[in-house]
Formats: sequence, structure tokens, C-alpha cells
Amino acid sequence: MKEEKTQLEFYKTILEKVSFDRMLFEKEFNKAVLDLSYEDSNELRRWKRNFLFEKVQSNYIRKSS
Repeated sequence: MKEEKTQLEFYKTILEKVSFDRMLFEKEFNKAVLDLSYEDSNELRRWKRNFLFEKVQSNYIRKSS
């Protein structure tokens, strides 16, 4: 049986899909933080730092190749 996605996982999926537009990403991120519990919003903040770092790293590697 397939497990339901949690709200946190749902927002991560949305943020990944809108990450091509920084303003839209920030708008959706702020909406998610307000909607999530304190613990989940902290987890989303950690996820955002890692996600953006990896995105910058991959762009840097791609450009330097």
C-alpha cells in the first residue's frame, strides 16, 4: 500500500518544481513555513539550505566543465 505524502514532502516537491524561478520559490517557501508545524518548518529551512547549496554546486560544476 502506498503511503500518503506528508505536508512537508508535498511542499518539498512543490519547491523543487518551482525552483527555476527564485521569486516564486521564495513565495511558495514562505507559504509553506506558515502552514507547517514548528518542527516541520525548521526541517524545511534545513532542506532549503541544502537544496540551494546543491543547486549552486551543480551549476558551478556544469559551467566550469
